[in-house]
Amino acid sequence: MTTEASGDIKSADCPSGTILQSLVELPKGASFGSVECVKDWAGADPQGANVGDGVYLFHYKAGTGWKYYGEGSGYDCKDLGLTESAPFCIS
Repeated sequence: MTTEASGDIKSADCPSGTILQSLVELPKGASFGSVECVKDWAGADPQGANVGDGVYLFHYKAGTGWKYYGEGSGYDCKDLGLTESAPFCIS
């Protein structure tokens, strides 16, 4: 699949860490080790030196693709509109 920019990927399939890395600026030497998806949300865990314990969260919207949502140590699933648990949620 070829796209103009990674954020414009039109598929809601769980994206790779490489795709999500193109949407944010990580600390030098860091990369996304794993990506876990629930519905239209993707949480990516940064690996490497100088990374905190937070998760980078991305949201997919039809027509716009994957976009960076925020970074934190845990999110409330209800605030994200999720009724099921997710590895990046604290409740």
